[in-house]
Amino acid sequence: MLSCSEFLAEFGDYLDEVASPDVRASLEQHLRECKTCQVIVDSTQKTIKIVTDHETFTLSDENVEPVVSQVMARVRSRAAQSSSSGPFRF
Repeated sequence: MLSCSEFLAEFGDYLDEVASPDVRASLEQHLRECKTCQVIVDSTQKTIKIVTDHETFTLSDENVEPVVSQVMARVRSRAAQSSSSGPFRF
């Protein structure tokens, strides 16, 4: 089974539904067994819904992509740090 840090490293592709079928299957297996990552996915999906359902949060693609890239870079960086120093913690 994937670790939480490995899950989080692929989380963006999972949400964007661009993860390969094999990766997606591994991520979904991890989600079936990990309550922490279930909460992360649920919270993120709810946040995305809230933001996208309100026009006041509308941003153009050129403004959104840099923010998404920065957030995912931080997630991957923390995941890499966590995998070398022990279990992932919040």
